Amino acid sequence: MKQSEMAEYFQHVIVLANLNKMTNKNPKVGLNRDSISIIAAGKLGSSLAIALKNSKYPLISIHARSLEQRKWLTEILGPTVFITEDPNKAAKNSKYIFITGTDSIVEDISQSIKWVKGQVALHCSGALPLSILNHAKKSGAETGAIHPLQTFPSKTSYAQFRKIWFAIESDSKNVYHWLDKFVRAFESTPFYIPSKLRALYHSAAVLSCGLFAGSLGLSAEILQSLDIKREDSIKMLIPLVQTTLNEICEKGLPKSLTGPYVRGDYNTVKLHTNALQDFEPSIAMAYSSIALASLRIAKEQGSMSEAEYNEIFTDLMKSIKKSLDTF
Repeated sequence: MKQSEMAEYFQHVIVLANLNKMTNKNPKVGLNRDSISIIAAGKLGSSLAIALKNSKYPLISIHARSLEQRKWLTEILGPTVFITEDPNKAAKNSKYIFITGTDSIVEDISQSIKWVKGQVALHCSGALPLSILNHAKKSGAETGAIHPLQTFPSKTSYAQFRKIWFAIESDSKNVYHWLDKFVRAFESTPFYIPSKLRALYHSAAVLSCGLFAGSLGLSAEILQSLDIKREDSIKMLIPLVQTTLNEICEKGLPKSLTGPYVRGDYNTVKLHTNALQDFEPSIAMAYSSIALASLRIAKEQGSMSEAEYNEIFTDLMKSIKKSLDTF
């Protein structure tokens, strides 16, 4: 046995011994109740590991592909968590296995693990269905999905798990009940999303997060054309964004919406679309597409007439068509 393999073996023994003390279980029994392993630990998996460290749930092992990541996890979590590059070793002896890798590798990881009856395979994707874990199910494991409706910008975003919403799913009542309790342990709220609707659900999340960042990026690009540096553009826009979010939190939609769409101000909207067509047709199309959503919300307020709505709607559609004609 190589020195590295021997060190890994003894670390695993220490982890199981500590787990047995915590749960009063005999290691020969097999899977320990509530024991957790994390597979493919990146930003989400690492943040989850740190969050679990101070929870009632025993984290016994983590899989990470890069040596640098494994060293970092060892420094953060200490010797009580078994850390390995082998997903099978990480999954062994755990009941709940969280696959936290990107969507493109979830199925491959599931197929690479030797599942046993009594284990629970969980993916953390917002868009993927439960069927992505069919290999685990056929091997005797139960399956489930748990997606935190939150962004995890770093490996230490563990505080992001608290007081948020989680989309959960399982065809097992016991697993669903466990996921419900798990989410509530972080003072968060679980809600059910079935597999056939997960992609639609996730698109809503991306619209309010990733595509919002894209929209802010377009605003900065426009301001850059006015000789304002990108970093300064973002600094200028952040107070506007924060006030908007605060208003939405306080008043909700549609009451918090302001601007030319609420006023039915066709002339201002026309100035915007013309200026953006001259600047960059693709940005004009993005503006007009997002503006259609704002127009629908503005109509709910009831402050614009039907004629004003139709006039603005027609101009936005013409702008989109004009942009498409340039491609």
